[in-house]
Amino acid sequence: MSSENDEIAIEVEGAGKTYRMYAHPSDRLKQAFFRRRRYYTEFEALEKVDFRLRRGEAMGIVGVNGAGKSTLLQLIAGTVEPSRGSVRTRGRVAALLELGSGFNPEFTGRENIYLNAATLGLSKREIDERVDAIIEFAGVGPHIDQPVKTYSSGMYVRLAFSIATSVDPDVLIVDEALSVGDGAFRRRSFDRIMQIKEGGTTILFCSHALYQVEVFCDRALWLHRGRVQKIGKVPDVLRPYQEFLDAYVNDMNAEPFPSSGGLRPEDRLPDDSAGGLPPAVAAPRGEARIQSVQVRLDGQQGTELHGRSLVSRLEVDIDFVSDPSLPAPTAALVLSSESGKILGSCLSLTQGVVVERGPDGAGVIRVAVDRIPLNKGRYRVGVYLFCERGIHGYGMADPVAHISLHHGGPEQGAWLLNAAWGSGNSDFLATGQ
Repeated sequence: MSSENDEIAIEVEGAGKTYRMYAHPSDRLKQAFFRRRRYYTEFEALEKVDFRLRRGEAMGIVGVNGAGKSTLLQLIAGTVEPSRGSVRTRGRVAALLELGSGFNPEFTGRENIYLNAATLGLSKREIDERVDAIIEFAGVGPHIDQPVKTYSSGMYVRLAFSIATSVDPDVLIVDEALSVGDGAFRRRSFDRIMQIKEGGTTILFCSHALYQVEVFCDRALWLHRGRVQKIGKVPDVLRPYQEFLDAYVNDMNAEPFPSSGGLRPEDRLPDDSAGGLPPAVAAPRGEARIQSVQVRLDGQQGTELHGRSLVSRLEVDIDFVSDPSLPAPTAALVLSSESGKILGSCLSLTQGVVVERGPDGAGVIRVAVDRIPLNKGRYRVGVYLFCERGIHGYGMADPVAHISLHHGGPEQGAWLLNAAWGSGNSDFLATGQ
């Protein structure tokens, strides 16, 4: 029987990397002779990273440029030593970092195959058995015995990719490698990586294409300015990361959002599913007030609800009291991200709903959303009570509940488009059939 440690392919404990930055080249020489004085400043490229990856698992590494992704991959590949902490890998490691960086430009393609494959741990016999397949996959057959300095950039990276993915690695490190080559080669490289993953190889995958992370990976790690912001299941990491990217596009000094938000527990409305309705109150004078809110998802009532994207039905009942001498209030339903970014809303006013109430000014406003078009993730449900013109706000309860939606596809973005696909019928788009 194999022990638990035997199942760990990558183990990173407190790993960090610090670089010395010198203002002038001469400062390096001064530092060598005058060690008691510091002629450099320190740059923390990576700070205290901890995780374990089991055999056969795939982890996506995400973050903006300069986040420390490449530094982390280099530590695991063994091309850079950590300044502190430890990095351990088990088995043969192949890294697709800077494709072709190990090629000798004066050597032929064939000679570089033997050189690089040997560096990755293959014997000459093993290389002999694979060389034809490597050449065929790279598509450089007519040029294989020419110096690689005569290759186009596409031929260069295709050959490097073919070598690195042909050595049966136990650990494969991929840094934006699926963007190499033309469309046909990108498809083949995609299929090759999928085959390697299905074969039980542990994969570290770094990409700015989040849908690729969604397709390839079981877990994800988000880095920002050298620090781990979140690690866990792919949807749980990509959702807040996408929200951060939305802010980062407009402000490059934006910082990651806190993981929680909204009202404090003492500010929220009571959970009616647990404690029943709050006691009735007299109609307020000159205003309206939310009395209670019930939220149901697929018939289940509560404040933490689970459902399915494009399937589940959300129902919200807003019990209110109002001054009977005033026109009946209007209401709004708001769905937001966990950081508070509004993703969608609907108002009773714009739909022309006439709100009914009793002589005492009390009433119930109901709203339902069928086949919720939000992508997988956890969302806030909020309700707002406005005056009859939708201008003055009487009150709000946001969040009054959270819904967690599940979806099996790799689609990105907050919304799932209710699109109709077709093929082979020129009238399809015009008729919608």
